[in-house]
Amino acid sequence: MIPHRLSFFCLLLFGLFASGCDRAFSDVGAATIEVVSPDIQVALTEPTLNLELRVESVREVTRVRWQDTEFGRGNGTDLWQATLPLEKGLNQFVIETVVDDGPSALDTVSVFHLEYELSQAQPPVLTFGTGGHTLSPLPNGDLLLVGGSFLVGNVSGLDAQRLPSGESSFRPERGLPVFGRVGHTTTVLPDGRLLILGGADIGNIQTVDDLHEAVEVFDPSTDTFKQIPVSGPPIRRTYHSAILRVVPDRTFIVVFGGRGDTRYSPSPVLGIRQDMRTFQLRNDSLFALSPSIGPFIDLMAGHTQTALTQEEPGTAHTFLISGMRFGTSLEAASIWMDFEGAFGIDIVPGNTMLTPRIRHASILIEDGFIAHFGGRGSDPETVFDRGELYVEAIDQYFYLPFTLAPRYGLTANRLPDGRILVLGGFDEFGTATSTAEFISLDVQ
Repeated sequence: MIPHRLSFFCLLLFGLFASGCDRAFSDVGAATIEVVSPDIQVALTEPTLNLELRVESVREVTRVRWQDTEFGRGNGTDLWQATLPLEKGLNQFVIETVVDDGPSALDTVSVFHLEYELSQAQPPVLTFGTGGHTLSPLPNGDLLLVGGSFLVGNVSGLDAQRLPSGESSFRPERGLPVFGRVGHTTTVLPDGRLLILGGADIGNIQTVDDLHEAVEVFDPSTDTFKQIPVSGPPIRRTYHSAILRVVPDRTFIVVFGGRGDTRYSPSPVLGIRQDMRTFQLRNDSLFALSPSIGPFIDLMAGHTQTALTQEEPGTAHTFLISGMRFGTSLEAASIWMDFEGAFGIDIVPGNTMLTPRIRHASILIEDGFIAHFGGRGSDPETVFDRGELYVEAIDQYFYLPFTLAPRYGLTANRLPDGRILVLGGFDEFGTATSTAEFISLDVQ
């Protein structure tokens, strides 16, 4: 038995040393590569890639190639260039380097190629600025805007605006919400109605009393809002995420994170929530499924939770949660969540955005591709104009190759013609904007 144990120990020790390498075990003289240009963190738009690599080794590098394409040595002794073809979507080039006509190594260079069109609405589709609102699709292709405020941290507006399908400007909705809200969520139900949940009277809440416990539903067939009963612990959160889950004959709303009451009675405490709570919608009443409130995940607020596949409402089961984790400081966080995992709900940390942000807008482009727009950093005056594209196949983000007006608390929605409408939000001074951009993204 002793020889077997020794062999296992040696294999284990070898595995520990090998696990620290990004590529297979090779000669210590094998070359390493670094991409000099272009910046492959940015998605590319040209059909070819003029790739320049810095290839270094303690020995002489004699060959660099991709398939049948040979790289030429540049002006510097360690610079190599080649022009490679790009296909739309994810391109992964396995580069072979050879030293002294002997030891070789393989490295993968991941590049993303997309096509896009971008235009700004002129005149604005919205006649007033708003941020912290929601914008949701209706069964006929219209979009309904609910809530928001004119200044960050200010009182929410008791407002609803509709963008009719195919038209170029919003118009006031005939019915008004029961409550003004900012930082709420609006969930499209299987019957086409909208469930409006959470949020607050003001953007900068000071106490738990500023939070909304009431839930209401908008019915597009009658253009009316109505409050519905809630049974169990109240919602009491804002800047959270809410998703729809439909199991045969049952409808659930799953709410995660946000800023709100972290303790409940008798002594409410305002803070960042890390729980995921499930509510069942039955007979136009919302029932909190306590004590089965779901797992504790991360202290997150101002994040997005986006389905990774295009499914019928409520049937998607994999989601990407993107944002920042609250603690002694704000840190980037990304979570991949599968509600139909082998052991229940699978929650797996993933690679984070290139630029950590909160209060951005996210939208599924195609299965496995999610675009993020806008957002801000830990400092409210640090507002971002460049978005990112998440690619599930390699759990990696790429910067989008264009910029938008910098803002946070904005929305992103798909129009019936396939374009994406990015609307509203707050600028670096906290002033709401009516800016609207139309984007077409072709990623594969």
